[in-house]
Amino acid sequence: MLPTLALMIFAGCMVALQAPINAALARTVGTLESSFISFTVGAVFLGLMSFALGRGQVLRLAETPAWQWVGGVLGACMVFSTVLAVPRIGALATGVAMILGNLFMATVIDHFGWFGLPSVPLDGRRALGLACMLAGLVLVMRR
Repeated sequence: MLPTLALMIFAGCMVALQAPINAALARTVGTLESSFISFTVGAVFLGLMSFALGRGQVLRLAETPAWQWVGGVLGACMVFSTVLAVPRIGALATGVAMILGNLFMATVIDHFGWFGLPSVPLDGRRALGLACMLAGLVLVMRR
């Protein structure tokens, strides 16, 4: 459990770096273009990693339902949104708002057990945690 938690903290650091880097790129090439470049470079990187370290299962894509392909679109929307937000509200507010949205949707997914996950009902502690995150966003947004 601890290695997975450390991995996710590391991933959160990478997302915090990604947003201002993509925003800087956008100042030169454009907002939509920087999002495209970011995703293209990421796709090439993952393609090379899949080729070198993957299990060779990519050809089974045709066996999957089409709704499972939407993850890339959702990721692209996230990258594009951060490129727009960072110059306007800053990296910290962007990150906190994105984490709040992530936690809200994760709460809904857990509560209803969507996507084959076990149901984890929303209780008072979880609701309080979300309220604290919202309060954190309010504090971060104050100028």
